Amino acid sequence: MSGTLSYIDNFLGNIFERIKRNSAVDTQSLAYFRIFIGIFMLAHYLPEWIWFGDAPQGFFQPHMFTAAYLWDGFWDKSFYVLLDSLNILLFIMVTLGIRTRVSFLLLFIINYIGYSFEFSFGKIDHEIHLFLIVLITCVFTNIGTKSAFLKDKKINPNVQKWALALLSIYIAFGFFTAGLPKFLRWVDFNANEIGFLDWFYKGFFTYDRSLLLAKSVFKTPYIVFEIADHLAPTIELISFVFLLGSKRAWRIYLVILCFFHMGNTLLLNIEFALNITCYGIFLIGPVLSHFKSYFPKGRKAKNMLLGLVAVLAIYQVGKRIYYWDYTYEVGYYSEKFIVDSNISIVMWIITILMGFYTIRKKLYENPQTVKSLS
Repeated sequence: MSGTLSYIDNFLGNIFERIKRNSAVDTQSLAYFRIFIGIFMLAHYLPEWIWFGDAPQGFFQPHMFTAAYLWDGFWDKSFYVLLDSLNILLFIMVTLGIRTRVSFLLLFIINYIGYSFEFSFGKIDHEIHLFLIVLITCVFTNIGTKSAFLKDKKINPNVQKWALALLSIYIAFGFFTAGLPKFLRWVDFNANEIGFLDWFYKGFFTYDRSLLLAKSVFKTPYIVFEIADHLAPTIELISFVFLLGSKRAWRIYLVILCFFHMGNTLLLNIEFALNITCYGIFLIGPVLSHFKSYFPKGRKAKNMLLGLVAVLAIYQVGKRIYYWDYTYEVGYYSEKFIVDSNISIVMWIITILMGFYTIRKKLYENPQTVKSLS
């Protein structure tokens, strides 16, 4: 019996060590990713909750396991002004590298509360879950120990490896569970029953998801979507194969996911842009670190970053002081959606290109090894 338990322990230990190795990212890359995610959020993707204070209480239908479930309705507008203000302030601190670990922890708490109220309208966006996991993951890394105005104290590097490994497991498990039901329904070798088209038609005719390239679906042969029905869930199901395969395989899988999300935006008008904040850890951070010699240094770099952050902060505060008509949050597919989607598509293209560069240059390897190869 003890021999069997020892074998199982060693087997699982080897699996987790392999995942830790394949998902590892060096600290300097994480530091540049920290700056990226701060600018990314402050420039466009920061959530706006101020309008919840004007929402009718009849819309309040909180989901279980969310913070809003503890309340009996939407709070006064001043509460959401506070949440928005703290979100802006903390992302400024993250971008500049000021008490980064504490800032990420507070961001997780604030965004968990804010998005809990957003989910109270009856719809849960899957990308939010991953975004929240990224925020709490960063707490257990040395992301704030380099390229920072006020550096954090270093923690055990093994803790960082475990944090990134668990994040990767969360991604892989999420896509496995998403792919399994689709695989059971879609992979039937019946061209008269196409899962993608069923999904598309409901969105197109019921929710008016008819923007971008949605109308091109009607001009595409059915066989293309029948193939997609088999290919998409199969790739989701084998997520752990990529994660356990190698460092390169895991990055390839993330690039494939980027293509999936961009396709969903173009054809189904469903955005997952916040997922860039997750994939960027593995794809964007290493590229920025690789080109660090081209970035400004010293006081010039600090002044430029301070200037950029100041402009973005004023922009975010201005949006909330002089905010326009927030009814677009109810009528989602509007001109705002076109603008948001085009920006997201550009960001997906940038992420994909950086992903290809990361894979081609093997930037996921030890930085010194990469340097010797170039």
